[in-house]
Amino acid sequence: MVPRFLAAGMRCFLLMLLWVAVARAEPPPPDPAAWSAGRLDVARAIAERRPLLVSVVVPLCSNAQINCGARWAGQPGRAETNVYWGAIYGARRFFERPKSGYERVSLEQFAGQPLVERVVYRRLFDGAPWGRSTEVEQIVVLEAVHGDQIDAAVGNFWELATSRRQLSFEDRGRRRTESVHVAGYAGHNRLMDGLRLPAPPTFEAEAARAGAIPSFVLACYSDKYFTSSLQRAGSTLLVTTRALMAPEGYLIHAIALGLGQNLSVQELRSKTVQSYARWQRISEREARRTFTP
Repeated sequence: MVPRFLAAGMRCFLLMLLWVAVARAEPPPPDPAAWSAGRLDVARAIAERRPLLVSVVVPLCSNAQINCGARWAGQPGRAETNVYWGAIYGARRFFERPKSGYERVSLEQFAGQPLVERVVYRRLFDGAPWGRSTEVEQIVVLEAVHGDQIDAAVGNFWELATSRRQLSFEDRGRRRTESVHVAGYAGHNRLMDGLRLPAPPTFEAEAARAGAIPSFVLACYSDKYFTSSLQRAGSTLLVTTRALMAPEGYLIHAIALGLGQNLSVQELRSKTVQSYARWQRISEREARRTFTP
């Protein structure tokens, strides 16, 4: 029979070994240079095992606004062939490539305007860059907006980037409502045509600024036209451009991957440059000139 004090000591010793094993299994905390650093809403969502949600507004290309490359590519209400959506490098088409790494969760199609289609994708990422031992779920929501309603698309993106929004979607027969953590825009730069963004809140309106989330804008010269207003409204710009460019699906895909991997902003931009160089078949040096350093 083991004496009582020895049994108690053995239990303490075993508990200590278990604590050491658990401590060793825990991944290190997130990199302080990660894009999510300082984002309490993101940290809270990950800690509560909620998904990281990225929502991207894609106004369909319209030949009435710009040259979309062909008649079929620039029909503003025909999602399946539109150069920004259903064509070979379009947003939806690219995410549904067999090797994209994303699974489609749901697809909604609408008969009216401005929304034409909403498609939701999921991917699981290694939790280590987030300080977790389990995987992190990422949800990417892509919304195709009728090209004739591009002004509404810009307004929708602005609301996403500057206020705490939630989105609802179907997932395997159940309705989910999740908070948006990153807002994106990919399409024609309507601000170059004279459209103005809403006036940003004053610096005294901290409550309004606190609702802003990080964003990216894939449109020609987006840094010049979007950055100042979004920053004053409290949104951190992750990726913007400084030249004419093609806002195609592979760029959204590259940014979504970088966000899921919790890269630094510099690494996120590097991945975007690499993707643009690969799919445009140009050098990285040339691609780098397209994006804001």
